[in-house]
Amino acid sequence: MSKINIGVIGAGYWGKKIASEYNQLSKKDSRVSLHSVCDLLEDNLIFCKAKQNASHVTKCYNDVLSSSEIDAIHVCTPNETHYELCRAALDAKKHVLVEKPMTEHFGEALKLVDLANANKRVLSVGHIFRFNKAIEKVQSLVQNNFFGDLFWVKLQWTNLMPIMNGRDIINDLAPHPFDILNFILGTWPSKITCKAKAYRNKDFEETAYIIAEFEDNLMANIELNWLSPGKVRELSIMGSKRFAKINCLTQEIKVFEDGQFYDLPVQSNNTIEAELEYFIRCIQGNNVSKDNPSHENNGLMGANVVRLLEVTRQSLKEARTKRIEW
Repeated sequence: MSKINIGVIGAGYWGKKIASEYNQLSKKDSRVSLHSVCDLLEDNLIFCKAKQNASHVTKCYNDVLSSSEIDAIHVCTPNETHYELCRAALDAKKHVLVEKPMTEHFGEALKLVDLANANKRVLSVGHIFRFNKAIEKVQSLVQNNFFGDLFWVKLQWTNLMPIMNGRDIINDLAPHPFDILNFILGTWPSKITCKAKAYRNKDFEETAYIIAEFEDNLMANIELNWLSPGKVRELSIMGSKRFAKINCLTQEIKVFEDGQFYDLPVQSNNTIEAELEYFIRCIQGNNVSKDNPSHENNGLMGANVVRLLEVTRQSLKEARTKRIEW
């Protein structure tokens, strides 16, 4: 494949950032091009045409899907549109990177995985923290027994946000902690317990506490809320040998050992750029065997995160711990 042309569907806040990164990537790699941007709002299209050097802009996503010049689609639209857009893109034989959560329902996510495999196309999900150098470092430390026996993991995903109409905090924030846990531990939880509350908006939860239990007595605590001042994206790990606290925004790791903290060196990176570069490499290699996943954030992993979101909501609704059989 000589050149990979990308179409971005959805040019809101995040879609503009994605389009910008593809534009910058095209300057580094002539084999990549931001071909088209699709959005319903004219102002967003004007911005992407002028600022992101999109070759084509359109309000109709079928213009993007039907173009024989476009090889891959990046979906940055509202969650409820993900399934239909991804299904249409895969039917059109396009490679797909869709933002999290992959779909609203686990069954729909599995259908996309099967469709991608049948059409031999890459299906990737925007679990961006898999490309964070600090978290990559932690994964390596866990694999090399740096922490000893793992006791517990804590993830704090909090910040002060305006009232989020139409969005609940579980589907919006929990995908990242769930995916990070799988990435660093290499497994999925066997039990989920959730408590959540709505405050300013009575229809959608703004605070949630999730307990994810793993084999070998390991427990993870996930705190989510849109009410705490200051943006926190933090991972803590306690083991029999050492404790570490990881700032996922600054990509800093502080280790506690022998009564004191010290810093572990991490060369921070642009995680969006790393994610998009990996997506492009997957397309170029086109190794999409179901038994040999082609990349770290493949469709099946994205589907499993959607399953965890469903189980979490079931736990909340039924007010009890839910067991998961994988």
